[in-house]
Amino acid sequence: MKIKIFTPLVAALLLGSWVSNAQDEGTGVDWDTYEIQPGSPLLIDENFQGFEFFHTDNDPNSGNSEHKLDEDGETIIWGYKELETEAPIINGGGSTVGYSFYQCAFAPEWKSSYGYRDEMATGSGDNSPYVTDGFVEISRFDTVYSAIHTLRGYFTVDLRSIPFVEMIQWTHSSTGGKRRGVLCEISLDDGTTWDTLRYQPGEAYLYSFTRDPFTGEDTPNPIRCEPSGYGMSWADGIFMENVMLRFSSSGIPTIQTARIHDLKVYGDLPVSVNGIAADALKIFARDKEIFLSGNSNVQVYNLSGVMVQNVTNTNRVSMKSYPAGVYFVKAAYNNQLTTRKILVK
Repeated sequence: MKIKIFTPLVAALLLGSWVSNAQDEGTGVDWDTYEIQPGSPLLIDENFQGFEFFHTDNDPNSGNSEHKLDEDGETIIWGYKELETEAPIINGGGSTVGYSFYQCAFAPEWKSSYGYRDEMATGSGDNSPYVTDGFVEISRFDTVYSAIHTLRGYFTVDLRSIPFVEMIQWTHSSTGGKRRGVLCEISLDDGTTWDTLRYQPGEAYLYSFTRDPFTGEDTPNPIRCEPSGYGMSWADGIFMENVMLRFSSSGIPTIQTARIHDLKVYGDLPVSVNGIAADALKIFARDKEIFLSGNSNVQVYNLSGVMVQNVTNTNRVSMKSYPAGVYFVKAAYNNQLTTRKILVK
Protein backbone atom coordinates (compact mmCIF):
# COMPACT_ATOMS: atom_id res chain seq x y z
CA MET A 1 0.00 0.00 0.00
CA LYS A 2 1.18 3.46 -0.83
CA ILE A 3 0.79 7.05 0.20
CA LYS A 4 2.50 10.30 -0.70
CA ILE A 5 2.63 13.37 1.53
CA PHE A 6 2.73 16.87 0.10
CA THR A 7 4.04 19.18 2.81
CA PRO A 8 2.38 22.62 2.91
CA LEU A 9 4.17 25.94 3.21
CA VAL A 10 7.33 24.50 1.65
CA ALA A 11 7.62 25.89 -1.85
CA ALA A 12 8.46 23.38 -4.57
CA LEU A 13 7.99 20.36 -2.35
CA LEU A 14 5.72 18.75 -4.90
CA LEU A 15 6.79 18.67 -8.54
CA GLY A 16 10.08 20.24 -7.55
CA SER A 17 12.87 20.14 -5.04
CA TRP A 18 12.70 19.80 -1.27
CA VAL A 19 13.08 23.12 0.57
CA SER A 20 13.49 23.34 4.34
CA ASN A 21 13.95 27.04 5.03
CA ALA A 22 12.38 28.07 8.32
CA GLN A 23 9.35 30.30 8.10
CA ASP A 24 8.58 32.36 11.18
CA GLU A 25 5.01 33.23 10.33
CA GLY A 26 2.30 32.68 7.79
CA THR A 27 -1.30 31.61 7.52
CA GLY A 28 -0.71 28.35 5.70
CA VAL A 29 -1.39 27.15 2.18
CA ASP A 30 -3.35 29.33 -0.23
CA TRP A 31 -5.65 26.65 -1.59
CA ASP A 32 -6.50 28.69 -4.71
CA THR A 33 -2.92 29.15 -5.88
CA TYR A 34 -1.09 26.22 -4.28
CA GLU A 35 0.67 24.07 -6.87
CA ILE A 36 -1.18 20.96 -5.69
CA GLN A 37 -4.72 21.21 -7.06
CA PRO A 38 -7.19 18.35 -6.58
CA GLY A 39 -8.30 16.58 -9.73
CA SER A 40 -10.96 14.48 -8.01
CA PRO A 41 -14.36 15.69 -6.82
CA LEU A 42 -14.90 17.13 -3.35
CA LEU A 43 -16.47 14.37 -1.25
CA ILE A 44 -16.35 15.76 2.30
CA ASP A 45 -16.72 19.45 3.20
CA GLU A 46 -16.80 19.52 6.99
CA ASN A 47 -16.81 22.69 9.09
CA PHE A 48 -18.15 21.16 12.34
CA GLN A 49 -21.03 23.65 12.40
CA GLY A 50 -23.63 20.89 12.61
CA PHE A 51 -22.56 19.70 16.05
CA GLU A 52 -24.24 20.52 19.35
CA PHE A 53 -22.38 23.10 21.44
CA PHE A 54 -20.41 21.52 24.29
CA HIS A 55 -17.74 23.70 25.90
CA THR A 56 -17.07 24.90 29.45
CA ASP A 57 -15.73 28.35 28.53
CA ASN A 58 -17.73 31.47 27.74
CA ASP A 59 -16.01 32.51 24.53
CA PRO A 60 -13.30 31.37 22.10
CA ASN A 61 -10.63 33.58 23.66
CA SER A 62 -11.04 32.53 27.29
CA GLY A 63 -9.01 29.35 27.11
CA ASN A 64 -9.78 25.67 26.78
CA SER A 65 -12.72 23.52 27.70
CA GLU A 66 -11.50 21.66 30.80
CA HIS A 67 -12.72 19.08 33.26
CA LYS A 68 -12.98 20.75 36.64
CA LEU A 69 -14.56 20.27 40.04
CA ASP A 70 -17.79 21.96 41.05
CA GLU A 71 -17.95 24.12 44.17
CA ASP A 72 -18.54 21.03 46.29
CA GLY A 73 -15.02 19.88 45.44
CA GLU A 74 -16.27 16.45 44.36
CA THR A 75 -18.59 16.73 41.36
CA ILE A 76 -16.77 16.70 38.01
CA ILE A 77 -17.90 19.25 35.45
CA TRP A 78 -17.00 17.56 32.20
CA GLY A 79 -15.34 19.77 29.60
CA TYR A 80 -14.88 17.11 26.93
CA LYS A 81 -16.94 14.17 25.75
CA GLU A 82 -16.97 11.16 23.44
CA LEU A 83 -19.09 11.02 20.31
CA GLU A 84 -19.49 8.77 17.29
CA THR A 85 -21.36 9.98 14.23
CA GLU A 86 -21.36 9.94 10.44
CA ALA A 87 -21.26 12.48 7.63
CA PRO A 88 -22.67 12.02 4.13
CA ILE A 89 -20.38 11.84 1.12
CA ILE A 90 -21.27 14.60 -1.36
CA ASN A 91 -23.18 12.99 -4.26
CA GLY A 92 -22.34 9.67 -2.62
CA GLY A 93 -25.73 8.05 -3.01
CA GLY A 94 -26.23 7.81 0.74
CA SER A 95 -22.71 6.60 1.54
CA THR A 96 -21.08 8.09 4.62
CA VAL A 97 -17.76 8.47 6.41
CA GLY A 98 -17.43 7.93 10.15
CA TYR A 99 -16.26 10.26 12.92
CA SER A 100 -15.13 9.09 16.34
CA PHE A 101 -14.38 11.80 18.93
CA TYR A 102 -12.64 11.09 22.23
CA GLN A 103 -12.13 13.87 24.79
CA CYS A 104 -13.38 16.59 22.45
CA ALA A 105 -15.42 19.77 22.82
CA PHE A 106 -17.55 21.47 20.16
CA ALA A 107 -18.14 25.14 19.38
CA PRO A 108 -20.10 25.20 16.10
CA GLU A 109 -20.39 29.01 15.83
CA TRP A 110 -17.23 30.40 17.41
CA LYS A 111 -14.51 32.25 15.55
CA SER A 112 -10.83 31.60 16.08
CA SER A 113 -9.61 33.10 19.36
CA TYR A 114 -7.89 36.09 17.72
CA GLY A 115 -10.81 36.66 15.35
CA TYR A 116 -13.09 36.83 18.38
CA ARG A 117 -10.66 39.05 20.29
CA ASP A 118 -10.50 41.55 17.41
CA GLU A 119 -14.27 41.54 17.03
CA MET A 120 -14.74 42.34 20.72
CA ALA A 121 -12.13 45.11 20.59
CA THR A 122 -13.01 46.78 17.29
CA GLY A 123 -16.36 45.39 16.22
CA SER A 124 -14.80 43.47 13.35
CA GLY A 125 -12.70 40.34 13.39
CA ASP A 126 -11.86 37.69 10.82
CA ASN A 127 -10.25 34.28 10.73
CA SER A 128 -7.41 33.51 8.32
CA PRO A 129 -8.45 32.66 4.74
CA TYR A 130 -10.27 29.31 4.40
CA VAL A 131 -10.77 29.03 8.17
CA THR A 132 -14.50 29.01 8.91
CA ASP A 133 -16.25 29.73 12.19
CA GLY A 134 -16.88 26.66 14.32
CA PHE A 135 -14.47 23.97 15.44
CA VAL A 136 -13.90 20.75 17.35
CA GLU A 137 -11.43 21.19 20.22
CA ILE A 138 -9.16 18.33 21.24
CA SER A 139 -8.11 17.98 24.88
CA ARG A 140 -4.53 17.48 26.01
CA PHE A 141 -2.89 16.38 29.21
CA ASP A 142 -1.53 19.63 30.54
CA THR A 143 0.89 20.38 33.36
CA VAL A 144 0.53 24.14 32.93
CA TYR A 145 -3.17 24.56 33.56
CA SER A 146 -5.17 22.48 36.03
CA ALA A 147 -5.27 18.95 34.64
CA ILE A 148 -8.13 17.56 36.73
CA HIS A 149 -9.28 14.41 34.99
CA THR A 150 -7.96 15.72 31.67
CA LEU A 151 -6.81 13.06 29.24
CA ARG A 152 -5.22 13.47 25.85
CA GLY A 153 -7.98 13.53 23.25
CA TYR A 154 -8.20 12.87 19.53
CA PHE A 155 -10.70 12.28 16.79
CA THR A 156 -10.59 9.88 13.86
CA VAL A 157 -12.11 10.22 10.41
CA ASP A 158 -12.89 6.87 8.78
CA LEU A 159 -12.56 7.33 5.01
CA ARG A 160 -12.53 3.64 4.12
CA SER A 161 -15.85 3.95 2.28
CA ILE A 162 -14.06 6.19 -0.24
CA PRO A 163 -12.31 3.89 -2.75
CA PHE A 164 -9.41 6.26 -3.39
CA VAL A 165 -8.50 9.41 -1.44
CA GLU A 166 -6.52 11.86 -3.53
CA MET A 167 -6.08 14.85 -1.26
CA ILE A 168 -7.15 16.48 1.98
CA GLN A 169 -7.28 20.14 2.95
CA TRP A 170 -7.67 21.09 6.59
CA THR A 171 -7.48 24.05 8.92
CA HIS A 172 -6.78 24.52 12.61
CA SER A 173 -6.32 27.35 15.07
CA SER A 174 -4.65 27.94 18.44
CA THR A 175 -1.93 25.40 17.60
CA GLY A 176 0.91 25.23 15.16
CA GLY A 177 4.02 26.93 16.42
CA LYS A 178 5.69 28.67 19.34
CA ARG A 179 3.98 27.10 22.38
CA ARG A 180 1.31 24.92 20.76
CA GLY A 181 1.30 21.60 18.97
CA VAL A 182 -0.87 19.69 16.50
CA LEU A 183 -0.56 16.21 15.02
CA CYS A 184 -2.20 14.63 11.98
CA GLU A 185 -1.76 10.87 11.52
CA ILE A 186 -2.86 8.29 8.96
CA SER A 187 -3.69 4.59 9.11
CA LEU A 188 -3.78 2.28 6.12
CA ASP A 189 -4.52 -0.94 8.03
CA ASP A 190 -7.97 -0.28 9.49
CA GLY A 191 -6.67 1.68 12.48
CA THR A 192 -4.30 -1.03 13.73
CA THR A 193 -1.24 1.19 13.36
CA TRP A 194 -0.83 4.92 12.80
CA ASP A 195 1.91 6.94 11.15
CA THR A 196 2.56 10.67 11.04
CA LEU A 197 1.43 12.93 8.24
CA ARG A 198 2.31 16.20 9.96
CA TYR A 199 4.05 16.78 13.30
CA GLN A 200 4.15 20.34 14.67
CA PRO A 201 5.36 20.14 18.29
CA GLY A 202 4.62 23.60 19.65
CA GLU A 203 7.59 25.26 21.32
CA ALA A 204 9.92 22.72 19.69
CA TYR A 205 8.72 23.78 16.24
CA LEU A 206 12.24 23.48 14.82
CA TYR A 207 11.76 19.71 15.12
CA SER A 208 8.51 19.61 13.17
CA PHE A 209 8.44 17.39 10.10
CA THR A 210 6.39 15.56 7.53
CA ARG A 211 6.99 11.87 6.86
CA ASP A 212 7.15 10.09 3.52
CA PRO A 213 5.71 6.58 4.08
CA PHE A 214 7.24 5.40 0.79
CA THR A 215 10.74 5.84 2.16
CA GLY A 216 10.20 6.56 5.85
CA GLU A 217 12.09 9.83 5.33
CA ASP A 218 11.27 12.73 7.65
CA THR A 219 11.52 16.14 6.01
CA PRO A 220 12.09 19.07 8.41
CA ASN A 221 9.35 21.64 8.41
CA PRO A 222 10.49 24.33 10.88
CA ILE A 223 7.44 26.57 10.55
CA ARG A 224 6.55 28.63 13.58
CA CYS A 225 3.00 29.51 12.47
CA GLU A 226 3.00 32.51 14.79
CA PRO A 227 -0.47 33.83 13.85
CA SER A 228 -2.13 30.47 14.48
CA GLY A 229 -4.64 32.24 16.73
CA TYR A 230 -6.34 33.33 13.50
CA GLY A 231 -6.10 29.85 11.98
CA MET A 232 -3.84 27.95 9.58
CA SER A 233 -4.65 26.06 6.36
CA TRP A 234 -2.87 22.99 4.98
CA ALA A 235 -3.02 20.57 2.05
CA ASP A 236 -1.80 16.97 2.03
CA GLY A 237 -1.78 14.65 -0.98
CA ILE A 238 -2.77 11.09 -0.09
CA PHE A 239 -3.25 9.03 -3.29
CA MET A 240 -4.27 5.98 -1.32
CA GLU A 241 -7.14 3.66 -0.48
CA ASN A 242 -8.36 2.29 2.88
CA VAL A 243 -7.52 5.60 4.57
CA MET A 244 -8.23 6.65 8.15
CA LEU A 245 -7.12 9.99 9.64
CA ARG A 246 -6.51 10.97 13.25
CA PHE A 247 -6.10 14.50 14.64
CA SER A 248 -4.71 15.28 18.09
CA SER A 249 -2.30 17.53 19.95
CA SER A 250 1.37 16.81 19.40
CA GLY A 251 1.73 15.03 22.74
CA ILE A 252 3.98 17.58 24.40
CA PRO A 253 2.29 19.56 27.23
CA THR A 254 0.87 22.68 25.64
CA ILE A 255 -0.78 25.83 26.89
CA GLN A 256 -3.61 25.60 24.39
CA THR A 257 -5.39 22.81 22.59
CA ALA A 258 -5.80 21.88 18.96
CA ARG A 259 -8.93 23.30 17.33
CA ILE A 260 -9.78 21.81 13.94
CA HIS A 261 -12.08 24.08 11.93
CA ASP A 262 -12.34 22.46 8.50
CA LEU A 263 -11.71 19.21 6.65
CA LYS A 264 -12.10 18.75 2.90
CA VAL A 265 -11.57 15.37 1.26
CA TYR A 266 -11.16 14.77 -2.48
CA GLY A 267 -11.29 11.35 -4.11
CA ASP A 268 -13.31 8.75 -5.97
CA LEU A 269 -17.00 8.31 -5.28
CA PRO A 270 -18.05 5.00 -3.73
CA VAL A 271 -18.22 2.06 -6.11
CA SER A 272 -22.01 1.93 -6.13
CA VAL A 273 -22.03 5.52 -7.42
CA ASN A 274 -19.11 5.76 -9.81
CA GLY A 275 -19.23 2.24 -11.20
CA ILE A 276 -15.46 1.85 -10.86
CA ALA A 277 -14.25 -1.46 -9.45
CA ALA A 278 -12.86 -1.17 -5.94
CA ASP A 279 -9.63 -2.85 -7.02
CA ALA A 280 -9.13 -0.66 -10.11
CA LEU A 281 -5.48 0.32 -10.60
CA LYS A 282 -4.55 3.89 -9.72
CA ILE A 283 -1.68 5.60 -11.55
CA PHE A 284 -0.17 9.00 -10.74
CA ALA A 285 3.15 10.83 -11.06
CA ARG A 286 5.28 12.94 -8.70
CA ASP A 287 8.89 14.14 -8.77
CA LYS A 288 9.53 12.38 -12.09
CA GLU A 289 8.36 9.03 -10.80
CA ILE A 290 5.26 7.07 -11.76
CA PHE A 291 3.40 5.37 -8.90
CA LEU A 292 0.85 2.57 -9.14
CA SER A 293 -1.55 1.29 -6.46
CA GLY A 294 -0.47 -2.33 -7.04
CA ASN A 295 2.48 -4.27 -8.43
CA SER A 296 2.08 -4.34 -12.20
CA ASN A 297 3.89 -5.03 -15.45
CA VAL A 298 4.40 -1.51 -16.80
CA GLN A 299 5.24 -0.03 -20.18
CA VAL A 300 5.72 3.70 -20.66
CA TYR A 301 5.52 5.39 -24.08
CA ASN A 302 6.31 8.93 -25.15
CA LEU A 303 4.00 10.90 -27.44
CA SER A 304 5.83 9.56 -30.49
CA GLY A 305 4.82 6.05 -29.54
CA VAL A 306 8.33 5.00 -28.52
CA MET A 307 8.46 2.71 -25.48
CA VAL A 308 10.89 4.27 -22.98
CA GLN A 309 10.32 1.98 -19.99
CA ASN A 310 9.39 -1.69 -19.64
CA VAL A 311 9.35 -2.89 -16.02
CA THR A 312 7.76 -5.97 -14.46
CA ASN A 313 6.17 -6.52 -11.06
CA THR A 314 6.62 -2.97 -9.74
CA ASN A 315 4.58 -0.20 -8.17
CA ARG A 316 6.89 2.68 -9.14
CA VAL A 317 8.83 3.62 -12.26
CA SER A 318 11.59 6.22 -12.28
CA MET A 319 11.42 8.81 -15.08
CA LYS A 320 14.37 10.88 -13.87
CA SER A 321 16.39 10.08 -16.99
CA TYR A 322 13.65 11.31 -19.32
CA PRO A 323 12.41 14.81 -20.11
CA ALA A 324 9.31 16.20 -18.44
CA GLY A 325 6.16 15.88 -20.50
CA VAL A 326 3.14 13.73 -21.29
CA TYR A 327 3.53 9.95 -21.41
CA PHE A 328 1.22 6.99 -21.89
CA VAL A 329 1.36 4.27 -19.26
CA LYS A 330 0.14 0.72 -19.92
CA ALA A 331 -0.04 -1.47 -16.85
CA ALA A 332 -1.12 -5.11 -16.50
CA TYR A 333 -2.68 -5.63 -13.07
CA ASN A 334 -4.97 -8.43 -11.84
CA ASN A 335 -5.31 -9.77 -15.39
CA GLN A 336 -6.55 -6.39 -16.60
CA LEU A 337 -4.79 -3.85 -18.81
CA THR A 338 -5.04 -0.20 -17.77
CA THR A 339 -3.88 2.69 -19.94
CA ARG A 340 -3.41 6.23 -18.63
CA LYS A 341 -2.07 9.48 -20.05
CA ILE A 342 -0.10 11.28 -17.35
CA LEU A 343 2.04 14.37 -16.99
CA VAL A 344 5.55 13.75 -15.68
CA LYS A 345 7.44 16.78 -14.35
